Amino acid sequence: MFLIILSLVLTIITAFIILANDGGFKVLFSPLWLLIILFGCFSMVPANSVGIRYNPFNGGTQKTTVKEGFYFKNPLEKIYKLSTKVEEFKFENISIQTKDSQFVTTILQVQARIDKSSASEYFKKYGDKSLTDIQSILSNTIQKEFEKVTTTYNVMEVLGEKRDEIVNKTLVNVQNELSKDGIIVERVVLVDTDAGAEVEKAIQNEAIAKKEVETAEYNKQKAEIEGEAKVIEAQKEKEANELLNKTLTEEILLQQFIEKWNGELPKVTSDNNIFDVTSILGK
Repeated sequence: MFLIILSLVLTIITAFIILANDGGFKVLFSPLWLLIILFGCFSMVPANSVGIRYNPFNGGTQKTTVKEGFYFKNPLEKIYKLSTKVEEFKFENISIQTKDSQFVTTILQVQARIDKSSASEYFKKYGDKSLTDIQSILSNTIQKEFEKVTTTYNVMEVLGEKRDEIVNKTLVNVQNELSKDGIIVERVVLVDTDAGAEVEKAIQNEAIAKKEVETAEYNKQKAEIEGEAKVIEAQKEKEANELLNKTLTEEILLQQFIEKWNGELPKVTSDNNIFDVTSILGK
């Protein structure tokens, strides 16, 4: 629009000047200023960007966007460029509340970008501002969605065992909320948490106590298992001995004795320990 007005003004001024100086047919050259309008008929959208068509005489922001490249356009139309690169933000001092009314200060790292397919929705709300320009809005939205999740968990779960689960739920909530404005959130990372010295100490003590209970329970189970193993082993040994006693007949004992006897008689004998070989040999 600016180029059109400029070219018309310059054309009129040039025509008056030429006529005032008796330019005659030279006045025909004054419309050459209108060539400036041609510069307003072209636009270029850089890489990793999307163009938003805006025509004040045709409903304002157009739904169809312009892809990367060089374009011919209506001189009355303006094309705004929005970067669609992934941008990374670090939001510090994000305060959230837990189910047990504890307050935790966190640091979040977020990766987001403008959605090419919904860029017109983004433009309607934020104009040609980049994500960096509206990061305070992003921070507030993320904090709100984050706290919706943390208020359903206690502080121990937020700081420890349920940490990943909470972050994943927060990511889904943030994605659903910001997608309405044409913003895609790629990733949310919980970098750090601070619940205060007293809470941190209480949590540490609770964790130690929990570990001691787990250790005691483990030792108890181990002792029970080992005791059961010994009982089973003793039972097996008892059963084996009983079976052995039942199978050891006189014939077997005699056979074992003969196999081990070297044929020598005792060197010293008495009336009480005379060795009767004939009884063994059956003679």
